[in-house]
Amino acid sequence: MSQASPEKLRRDALGILAAAIAAQLAVSTAQQGLPAMGPILASTFDLTTSGVGLLLGTISLGTAGAVIFWGNLADRMNDRLVALIGLMGTATCFVIAALFKASEVAHFALIFAGIMMASPTVAMTKGLARNFVHLGNIGFALSTRQAAVPVGGVIGGIVLTGIAVSHGLSAALYALAALIILGGLFVMFAPAGVPEPPRLKAENLPPVNWRRLSPILIAAAFFCLTQLGIVALLTLYLSGSRGWTPTQAGQLYALMMAFVIPLRIRLGVISDRHPTQRVKFQIVIALLGATLLILCAVLEQYAIVVPLLFLAGITAMGWNGLLFTTAVMAVPSERVGFTQGVLHSFIFAAGGISPIIMSQIVESFSWQAAWTVMAICSVMAAVSLKMFDPSPAQTKEMA
Repeated sequence: MSQASPEKLRRDALGILAAAIAAQLAVSTAQQGLPAMGPILASTFDLTTSGVGLLLGTISLGTAGAVIFWGNLADRMNDRLVALIGLMGTATCFVIAALFKASEVAHFALIFAGIMMASPTVAMTKGLARNFVHLGNIGFALSTRQAAVPVGGVIGGIVLTGIAVSHGLSAALYALAALIILGGLFVMFAPAGVPEPPRLKAENLPPVNWRRLSPILIAAAFFCLTQLGIVALLTLYLSGSRGWTPTQAGQLYALMMAFVIPLRIRLGVISDRHPTQRVKFQIVIALLGATLLILCAVLEQYAIVVPLLFLAGITAMGWNGLLFTTAVMAVPSERVGFTQGVLHSFIFAAGGISPIIMSQIVESFSWQAAWTVMAICSVMAAVSLKMFDPSPAQTKEMA
C-alpha cells in the first residue's frame, strides 16, 4: 500500500478534528448546560443551592468513576467505536431523564449520562494525538477541541435555558439527546486518518513515568476545583444574590463562555510556537485567576464583583488545552488513552467535588469564603506545575 500524501494526511487530520469538536461540543453542551440551568433544576426538583451542587457534583463524579475504564478501553480497541458507544449511551440517558423527570429515575439517568459522556473526550484525544503530533500542531488541535467546551456553555446558557424556560426541562433534555446523536454521526463518518498501530499486550506496553506526570494530575484537579466552582454556581449567585432572572444569568454565562472560545484556540497556537513555555503559560493563568477571585472576595458588596467574576471565569477556563497537550507529550503514544483516562478522572472527580464543597461553603459561610477557597485552589495549581519536569527524558517507571 502506498503511503498517503502529506496533503491527504492533513485533510484527514482536520476531518478527525472536526469530528472531535462535534463530539466535544455535544458532551460539553450537557456538562456546561446543566449548570447554566441551575435555577431551573432547583425549581423543577425542589432543590436548595447545596442540593443543586450535590446533583451536579454527583453527575461529574459518575464521569470520574468511569473515565479510566474508557481510556483503558480506547487503548485496547478502536477509539472511534469507544467514542460512539459513549455518545449513544449518553443520548439514551437524557431521553430517559426527560421521560421520568418527575421521579428519582431522572436523577439516576443523569448520573449514568455522566458515566457515558466520559468516553468521547478520552477516546477522541487519542485519535487527535495520533493524527496531529507528526504535523506539529497538537497544541492547536487539542486547544481547538477544548474550545468546544465553552461553545457548549453558550448553547447551554442561551438555547437550553431558553428551551427549558419556555417548554420545560424535559424539552431541554430531548434537545441535548438530539445534539449528542448528531455528534455521534460526525464521529461515525470522520476520515480514517493515520491507522492505529498494532496493539501491544499489556506486558509489552511502554512504561509511564508517573512521578513526572503527577504534578500535571494534581494541577488539573486544583484547576477544576476553581473552574467548576465558578461554572456551577455562577447562575445561582446571580439569581440568588444579585436578583437576576434565570434568563439574564444564563445569558451572562453564555457570554463568558463565548470569550473563552478564542482564548483557548489562541493559547493552543501560541503553545505550538513556544512548546517549552506551555507550563509557564498555565502558571500565569492560575495566578491571574487567583488574583481576580481574591478581588471578588474583597469587593463582594460592590457591583464591580460581577465583571470581576466574569473575568475570573474566563481565566479559570483557559488552562485545559495547554495542560492536555503537556500530558499527551509527556507519555508514550501507546499509553495516551490510559493516561488521559487517569487525567480526566482527576478532572471529573475535582469537578464533581467542587460544586458540592463550594455550595456548602456558601450556605455555611458566605460567597466571599467560596471565592477565597477557589483562589487558593488556583494558587495550588500553580505550585504543582512548578514541580513539573519539562525535560523529555523519562524515568522508567512501570505503570
